[in-house]
Amino acid sequence: MDENPIFEQLKREALYAQRSFSTELLYQTYGKAQMARQLEVLTQSEFMEINHMTVYFMNTDKEYIRNCNRNFREGKALT
Repeated sequence: MDENPIFEQLKREALYAQRSFSTELLYQTYGKAQMARQLEVLTQSEFMEINHMTVYFMNTDKEYIRNCNRNFREGKALT
């Protein structure tokens, strides 16, 4: 079975956003996944995997949350 190239690209973007702890990039990737799902380019399970890598990640990853809290205390804007 051929891999969906859009899905693979979104996974790469989500991983990059996770590594950079970039809230903006995580939300952008999630938005792209929403659009791709509406256009039926992604299956429901592919969309849910991207959701898990973006929104769920922001809400549960301890290192990401620590980084956001540290930036907040230092007065840095969310990136």
